[in-house]
Amino acid sequence: MRWLRLVWCLGVALFGLVFAVPAQERLPQQVAGPWRITRILSVGPTACWTEKEVEPLVGSTLAYAQTSMRWHGGKVPLSGVTTRLVTPEEFRKENAGGEAATAAGNGALTLEELGIRSTRGVLEVDMQHEDADVTGATTEVPGDSVLVAGPGRIVVSACGVYLEARRGARRQTPVVMASAGFAGGGKGW
Repeated sequence: MRWLRLVWCLGVALFGLVFAVPAQERLPQQVAGPWRITRILSVGPTACWTEKEVEPLVGSTLAYAQTSMRWHGGKVPLSGVTTRLVTPEEFRKENAGGEAATAAGNGALTLEELGIRSTRGVLEVDMQHEDADVTGATTEVPGDSVLVAGPGRIVVSACGVYLEARRGARRQTPVVMASAGFAGGGKGW
């Protein structure tokens, strides 16, 4: 009888461990693999870099895998991946730029300004990682937040800068579609 009680307790404990530890999300297939940065979409009001500092990234390649991401000569190990559906309203609120941007006349960035015309929302993929020096000037990792904009098109962001990336695309002329100023003025890229 004692043996049966011990087996039952171990079974309950194992069951609890299996269901108490959340399963790590998988990197969505539509994001995995290589991408080419085709153009600058926006340099927001709180960007850490200027448009001039971002321009050299147009034409560069980045790649995503379940355990790491690569860009600009750097490899960043990933500790996890999270995904969520972001509605246009949520995106606008989250990218309002704060009181300083509003006072300066810079409105909130919208999905439509990034060329995403979905009324239901867009899949956002965030990669978790330790701070890393990929750019040589900051521990911000460009491209660790991705919006799946459509088949063969993603929008990557870092520190208030949004860039379009496409599969197998050629370099396009860098164009800022929705520039809202350069409050950050920092170094990087």
